[in-house]
Amino acid sequence: MGFRLRRSIKLFPGLRLNFGKHGISASIGVRGAHVTHGPTGTRTTVGLPGSGLSYTHLEKPHRKNPAATTAESPTDPGAPQGDARRGFLWIGLIVVALAIAVGHLTTPSPPVQVSAPTQTPVQTAARATDDDEATTAETRRAALGITQIRHAVANSNTLKLSRVTAMPTGAICYQFHLQNSRGVTYVRTAVLDGAVLKTSGSDGFTVLWTRLCTHQSRRDITSEVENAMKLSAK
Repeated sequence: MGFRLRRSIKLFPGLRLNFGKHGISASIGVRGAHVTHGPTGTRTTVGLPGSGLSYTHLEKPHRKNPAATTAESPTDPGAPQGDARRGFLWIGLIVVALAIAVGHLTTPSPPVQVSAPTQTPVQTAARATDDDEATTAETRRAALGITQIRHAVANSNTLKLSRVTAMPTGAICYQFHLQNSRGVTYVRTAVLDGAVLKTSGSDGFTVLWTRLCTHQSRRDITSEVENAMKLSAK
């Protein structure tokens, strides 16, 4: 089995190393415009892709005059080296192109800023209406709970609301005052959880009150409930 050498290696987009019988050359550029520098000279090609039209210019390495070469000292380190300088120039251009290509590949793209969707006035008004309706329904349910409390306690005609709070869980917690037959005022509490009403002293009230009415944020709706009761009494 014989060995095979690849004739062209792509290092980066736009840069290739070419291996031929005359030596190693480097090509830099894009489709339609590229420059190849190697031992045979510098070849510049410009064309219109797909049209078949192109222009190529070959700049061969300058050969020294044999007579001048004989006259010069071969060991003179200061002798002009035009071809070497030109080669270094092309190598420098290739290095710069590599640095630019690496910079484009490693530079992160700017983050895309996504603005939060804004609500139209109609959407804002609709949301406010929904919130008002939910609050009104909660107030009506709390007012109906007062009616249930009046049927569950004695001396209900002396009932005076002290505080009505709406809990995040949907429960309604009540604190109110009552008077006995001797005119002594005492405090009672109740909790409305859905359709279940429990008053202080009844079975399961303490557990329900502790779970639903303590150690949670609450909203005082006492004035709203009193206003709803006044409107329903008219």
